Amino acid sequence: MRTKFFESLFELAKANHSIVIATADMGFNLLERFRDLLPAQYVNCGISEANTVSMSAGMALLGKKVFAYSIAPFITYRCFEQIRVDVCYHNADVKLIGVGGGLDYGPSGTSHHSIEDISVMRSLPNMAVVCPGDPLEAAALPKVLEKIDKPVYIRLGRGKEPSVHKEQPSMEMGKAIPVFNPGQRADIVVFATGNMLYNALKAVEKLHLEGRSIKLYSIPWIKPIDESTIISEAKQCKLIVTIEEHIRTGGLRSAILEALSDNALCASVKSISLPNAFQKTTGSQEYLRKLNGLDIETIASSIADAFK
Repeated sequence: MRTKFFESLFELAKANHSIVIATADMGFNLLERFRDLLPAQYVNCGISEANTVSMSAGMALLGKKVFAYSIAPFITYRCFEQIRVDVCYHNADVKLIGVGGGLDYGPSGTSHHSIEDISVMRSLPNMAVVCPGDPLEAAALPKVLEKIDKPVYIRLGRGKEPSVHKEQPSMEMGKAIPVFNPGQRADIVVFATGNMLYNALKAVEKLHLEGRSIKLYSIPWIKPIDESTIISEAKQCKLIVTIEEHIRTGGLRSAILEALSDNALCASVKSISLPNAFQKTTGSQEYLRKLNGLDIETIASSIADAFK
């Protein structure tokens, strides 16, 4: 996912010289092409995320379109004040790229687990939040971001995510993407975001083969979220399911519940997510997913149990 995103971004940067990449001494074997071929559009700010964000805001206020890059917990939690005051308060054209969302850096422990980042970024005025679900979504995103002149937080996987889509989706801001059983009315509607899209699809396919009436959407844009699709499906289905590698509070589940509440709709909603707790165990992402019920088999059984 990360590689495809930066391949597309590099092609844009070659044509649009207002694009600048700022990194907090990260991105080795990834950003060298910017450094070597577009040196006037590349800034290594050193191991200093707060300074990286403040410098990015300054460049944006002078007319640059800045993409600031680090791993997800460092580009969000470590420099929250700079994001809030320097970027969001000024509605500066800074795109914050966080790689390794959720439990992607599982073996590195709590300091590297990014499980509250969607909630933190979504709470900020002027900040949009997007979580591509596979490499094709990630590859399509830079062209969309180029046209958005406001802060955006981009939550990327590290690069081992399987492709879900057969063709590159449009990634239009604030729009859901039909993935499985589109256009059909279903008893169960699943909304998945970011790096959980593949597991969600495999669980949905399993339940479909068992005779369940079910469909799946990818929700890359958590803010703004596709209220029209959520409302339309809530009026027709019997159960909404949200799937995310994020705590229950403030992420996809919360955004969908807010959309239902704002439109005075009552619906049954099942949340499949991480608990509101720190991960006290370290291990691979797959190990931690299974421990938290985010593996394919447990997702499928959780949906079936909720529908009963």
